[in-house]
Amino acid sequence: MKILLINPPHAFSPENPMGGAGLAMPPLGLLSIAAFVRREMPGAGLRVLDLPGAGLTPEAFEREVRAFAPDLAGISVYTGTFSASAAAAAAVKKACPGCFVAAGGHHATARPDQCLAAGFDAAVIGEGEITFCELAKRLAAGAAPDGLPGLALKSGVPVSRPEPLDMDALPMPARDLLDMKAYRPALFGYTRLPVMSMVTSRGCPFSCGFCSKEVFGSQYRAQSPERVLEEMRFLAERYGAREISFQDDTFTANLGRVEKLCRLLERNRLDLTWSCMTRVDLVDPELLALMRRAGCVSIAFGIDGPSAEACGAMNKGFDPARARAAVAAARAAGIETRGYYILGYPGETRASLEAALKSMAEIDTDYVFFAFAHPFFGTRLYAEARAKGLLAVSDEELLDSHDNAAPLLEVPGMTRAELVRFAKRAYLRYYLRPASLLRLLRSPRALLLSLRAAFYFLRWY
Repeated sequence: MKILLINPPHAFSPENPMGGAGLAMPPLGLLSIAAFVRREMPGAGLRVLDLPGAGLTPEAFEREVRAFAPDLAGISVYTGTFSASAAAAAAVKKACPGCFVAAGGHHATARPDQCLAAGFDAAVIGEGEITFCELAKRLAAGAAPDGLPGLALKSGVPVSRPEPLDMDALPMPARDLLDMKAYRPALFGYTRLPVMSMVTSRGCPFSCGFCSKEVFGSQYRAQSPERVLEEMRFLAERYGAREISFQDDTFTANLGRVEKLCRLLERNRLDLTWSCMTRVDLVDPELLALMRRAGCVSIAFGIDGPSAEACGAMNKGFDPARARAAVAAARAAGIETRGYYILGYPGETRASLEAALKSMAEIDTDYVFFAFAHPFFGTRLYAEARAKGLLAVSDEELLDSHDNAAPLLEVPGMTRAELVRFAKRAYLRYYLRPASLLRLLRSPRALLLSLRAAFYFLRWY
């Protein structure tokens, strides 16, 4: 049994100021599935193709597929890269007509019907490890996949999902199937090289209106602190990692787990720094001080709402005052901060966006990143935008919106081009503030990274 796992191709848009700043992280989701299949099916041949970094032409991709001759292919499908994923599936079918091609990921879970209509043989619903592995076992045995929990087929048979996995029971991602040296960290996302990424939890207990929780659901599950420490040590010893980038959506969702992990790191004295992402209402001064002592050097805060009104519309559950307090506490602890904001959310106007610039400056993260509201299928944002007539593009165009560089929603009183210009001005106004300039002058690293960012910004502008 030969199994090919494919991360779909996508082009970084020249209109996105940060998009070309680096192919940051390997596809850990696919590598986790690969590791699970390898453990459960030791005799299977496995290969992973990460097309965004492979630089393959369509013809070269077909040759690679034909040479490997897979019996089963799994392709990640995201809303913004749907067309590319469908093209990859067609190329696999052309190269190996007998290959069974399954879609997986967020879009496959939210819209399996679209995947099946586009030529996929099946769509994996939710977490992929168990369902994809069972699919491989059935195909290897010559059995039909009908009735397999978590698998949508063209027959239209209703699917139920398998029970969520115990995170500690998962093997470490099969990083050996890709060249880890091919990955470059994103701008501002690190302090030391080499950087390796980890995901230690799944699921999110929060209900932000723009977020798709289709795959991992609302039940938060996490690896034990001991399991996290084990993988951190492995990455340091096997790959020479000096820094870990935790890619969990909300790393501090379980405060007790983070506290225990930090104390383990303090005792074990690994030569590793690390960064994470979290919410501003899930940190406090004591935790931040402990995290810094344990090696945390940078936190990305998903503030998202640039104003109190926007936070309310997004159902964030906090306001800018909470963000100001969290950022100030992180700075006092010696931790670098990055603020992520969403522009053009329903309810925003030209006036509210202009006022939001003042709020962002008061929150005062070291770096800011803007993205335009993206109405993913299956989210409340999509339903609201569709109901209110705010979608500026068709559903078909959403399937090719591979990044957040262009607005997809209408903002009253602003054209989409004006919203793009606003974002450009917002970057300039933020980084040309005296507070930002002073921090750059005090930090050679920050100055160097900012010059790199400026290069991409000028291309965009």
